[in-house]
Amino acid sequence: MINYDVLKKYPLCDRCFGRLYAKLLHTTNLERGRALKLAKAIEAEINNDKETLKILARSGVKEIKNIDIETESCPWCRGIFDKVESLINKTIEKLKDYEFKTFLVGTHIPEEIKSLEEEIKTDYMEGIKQEFGRIFGKILAKKINKMPDKENPDIVIHINPYTEEISLQINPLFIKGRYIKKVRGIPQTRWLCGFCKGRGCVYCNYTGKKYPISVEEIIGEPILKATKGKDYRFHGAGREDIDVRMLGDGRPFVIEIKEPKVREIDLKKIEEEINKDGRVEVLDLKFCRRKDKVLIKNTPHRKTYRALVYCEDQISDEDLKKLEEELKDREIYQRTPKRVLHRRADLVRVRKVYKVEANKIDRNNFELIIYCDGGLYIKELISGDEGRTKPSVSSILNKPCYCKELDVIKVHDGETNGRDE
Repeated sequence: MINYDVLKKYPLCDRCFGRLYAKLLHTTNLERGRALKLAKAIEAEINNDKETLKILARSGVKEIKNIDIETESCPWCRGIFDKVESLINKTIEKLKDYEFKTFLVGTHIPEEIKSLEEEIKTDYMEGIKQEFGRIFGKILAKKINKMPDKENPDIVIHINPYTEEISLQINPLFIKGRYIKKVRGIPQTRWLCGFCKGRGCVYCNYTGKKYPISVEEIIGEPILKATKGKDYRFHGAGREDIDVRMLGDGRPFVIEIKEPKVREIDLKKIEEEINKDGRVEVLDLKFCRRKDKVLIKNTPHRKTYRALVYCEDQISDEDLKKLEEELKDREIYQRTPKRVLHRRADLVRVRKVYKVEANKIDRNNFELIIYCDGGLYIKELISGDEGRTKPSVSSILNKPCYCKELDVIKVHDGETNGRDE
């Protein structure tokens, strides 16, 4: 049944009345509402139902004769569909500084309109938010020759057609690749000064940073400049210590550019510019999506390390063979190392060493090639960290051992840990 009683309280325009029954018949809300009102007006004239005719005339049925009553403004749409053209022009003006391929329209309506919809809703109704967004988006797409995208839009246009407020949500640009860190002494990410927390002080020479440069900055700054973005964030597949090199074919990463104005950049040229630095090299830069960032950050990849180890006592070939045998397919119970207790929860993590290759250098020095789960602290695997890591190289040999140098030589993307963090 069509509920014409709603028109007694609210003089809905043709479009809004038709929206109450949007899921019936394949036509526009405007045409549907007008047809329903006209059908009711004909019935009212036949029955000489002047009260109904007055109600219909008040809601905009101009064909009714001999009823002298003015049409009232619609309390639901309040004329927002008459503003579409001007709002589109304002939107295009806001978009002119941004390069993008896809967009999404987010329509916002006042609370009182939401309350009205709740009061008059039917089982066949379409919300005014949905209709306005659909019409606005369709016209805008044609005018700017861009595609709407509900899943991964470059830009979200937030619009309140009632207040005519328009704002842009510029979604990040994501670029993935691999990096090689050729030198020691560079942190992976920006490291704020512990005293001023980035504001700048005498202790950091007013730079706001504990270290002057990072892998993140060497990679991020050229990309930020090319995209004319606001800021950037670096997401790596794990991280190496500041004194550890990242070698081999590099560590996977995603760089996230906030509010980019330019999205079409030459990644090969960017690679060349970054690699001129000499300390960090990037490989295989590609555009990607947010899900790649999540995957890289949250997947614990196995890794292969090269460690140069010093032992306080003399090392024999038998010692090294014992290490290889004892650490093969061995679970390691590692309590959070003392050196990272200030930033990591104090708990025992279980990781696995799959294979170790030991090579003697001289009586007190040897090299270890360690293939293991991601998240295993290698320095503590060697030293034992005063018994917090069990077993360790030191405990197996019953000799104090220390890691002098450490390199990551392989991040095994396709091989995840046997256990979760």
